[in-house]
Amino acid sequence: MQIRAHVDGVDAREALRRATDYRRWPAASEAVRSVQVDELGDGVAVSVWEVTFRGGLMRWSERDVLDADALEQRFTLIEGDPHDFSGAWSATPRADGCTLQVRGEFDLGMPSLRHVLDPIAIEALEEAIADVLHALFGGAVRLEPAEPVTP
Repeated sequence: MQIRAHVDGVDAREALRRATDYRRWPAASEAVRSVQVDELGDGVAVSVWEVTFRGGLMRWSERDVLDADALEQRFTLIEGDPHDFSGAWSATPRADGCTLQVRGEFDLGMPSLRHVLDPIAIEALEEAIADVLHALFGGAVRLEPAEPVTP
């Protein structure tokens, strides 16, 4: 999974802060039912997620680690419904704002159905992220076209 968005008129540090303020996600996307964040200090947090997926709920917890100097936040699955989920948000300054990018690896852990379910889950995740970015940045955000999901 990879999403790139150009955010006009917003500093890279501020854009990254807004995008990774997961407490705001339930109000920004119908798919995100709840997110609880426990700040551990030094840029480290644990977030607990509940999202709608295929008529049911998917739950997981992840460790989120911010490197403010590198303008990057990494996330790794602690436990939950996905078998694997990890990746990073990053922000790159531009003269007229910044580029936000999220990259991630996602695996539901069902090898026999991987070619069917993983692309559906990735698409749902990408749609939720797009909803969040539009809610957080309004008309200032322009998403690059998504690359096709390959099983």
